[in-house]
Amino acid sequence: MKPSQNVEASWAKFLNPNSLKQNLLQGGLYLAAFEMLKDSLVGRPRDFYCIGFVEGELETGPEYARKVLSLHKHPYTASALWWYNLGAISENDLETLSLIREHRDKIAHNMPKMIATSEHSIDLGLLATTSAMLTKLDNWWIQNFEAEIDPESYKQFNQEEMDNAASMSSVFLSMMIPLVSGDDSQFRTLYAMWCDQQTKPKEGEH
Repeated sequence: MKPSQNVEASWAKFLNPNSLKQNLLQGGLYLAAFEMLKDSLVGRPRDFYCIGFVEGELETGPEYARKVLSLHKHPYTASALWWYNLGAISENDLETLSLIREHRDKIAHNMPKMIATSEHSIDLGLLATTSAMLTKLDNWWIQNFEAEIDPESYKQFNQEEMDNAASMSSVFLSMMIPLVSGDDSQFRTLYAMWCDQQTKPKEGEH
């Protein structure tokens, strides 16, 4: 594309209210999705090695530094390697997690370019991958950690149900993914159901 065509395409992208709102939504959702993924990727191993709280802040023991943080200088990558060492994710997943973070940094540091220039755009494929990765991590955690330490709470579920177990974060994110393509039908349906529920008399009310 010629420079003049790039300029025209960029103005069209930025000045069109529909495309501007959609690009802002996509960028914001990607950043939110990354934080949800990070909460599981980094947060779960940190919580696992938590030894208490000091002035309201989580305190980790020396095992966290030795078994997680020592794996890499960046906590995100170190945590990914921790999951990999447990067999929860593959080498391909490690590469994917790196790409997810790189694109997040690109969006966070260059949001004006992402929403207003034709040469840059939000990678919606990586957004879907972020959601899938969160689901994978949380499902592994539920099956291999939560169900192991509290088997009584999970004994009523068969293996198929456990294979489809998901955290609220992964469910919430998967519900938001259709929004990037303009499909808000699921939220409209749920909101209508919620509104209908609010109009019904509460138990004991007349």
